[in-house]
Amino acid sequence: MHYITVTREVDAPIGELWGLVAGFGAEKAWYPGAKSVSLEGFGIGSIRTFSYVYPAGPKKGEEYSFSEELTECDAPNYSMTFRVRRPDYPDMVAFGTTALTSLGSNKTRFDWSAEGSPLPEDVHAVLKADLQERFDGLIVAMANQLV
Repeated sequence: MHYITVTREVDAPIGELWGLVAGFGAEKAWYPGAKSVSLEGFGIGSIRTFSYVYPAGPKKGEEYSFSEELTECDAPNYSMTFRVRRPDYPDMVAFGTTALTSLGSNKTRFDWSAEGSPLPEDVHAVLKADLQERFDGLIVAMANQLV
């Protein structure tokens, strides 16, 4: 089931943006709300674990931990996929994918999508709203690192 895709254009070369996206486990430097990020392993199969606090929105101040396992990395095509494990959705099998497309020497399209196991319509609506705000904010946070 497709949960959401958030797309933004970033005023930066694709290689500079990829440097941030591909730093699997190094997100604490730019990820709003990340209190800590730890990494087990390296490359495919590695797991990053976030200690996170919502920095804004209706859940502002709520804390929780979640982890993501790197399942695919297509560096020549600037794309990676990771399995997401969220304690607030314990039965959900979900994957996030980040994909970059060059739109010129200093412009990149960033697509961040999520998909996974089927969810009831009301649960999907809550998750979609959460991910819309989060993905959009994360893309902006990365773009701000490259200004």
